[in-house]
Amino acid sequence: MGISIKDPEIQTMASELAKLTGRSITEAVKLAVEQALIQAKNKRDLPKTDPLSKRLTEIALRCAALPDQDLRSADDILGYDEFGLPS
Repeated sequence: MGISIKDPEIQTMASELAKLTGRSITEAVKLAVEQALIQAKNKRDLPKTDPLSKRLTEIALRCAALPDQDLRSADDILGYDEFGLPS
């Protein structure tokens, strides 16, 4: 069963894609739909959290749990005085 494209903008885009790829309009539409399906399936199959972001979160939590080795304030460590100027 065929489809009928009634939106002129889609017809224009399909024609442009066909010209750019050297395919017929039908092949261009098929190519676009195939690519959209692959992209949708890949997006659906991705884990909810990226393995890298999960590892980075674990590292951040471990670092946050470490005791402070230097009890000076950040300004003291960086060398700023009470006026915010380098000392």
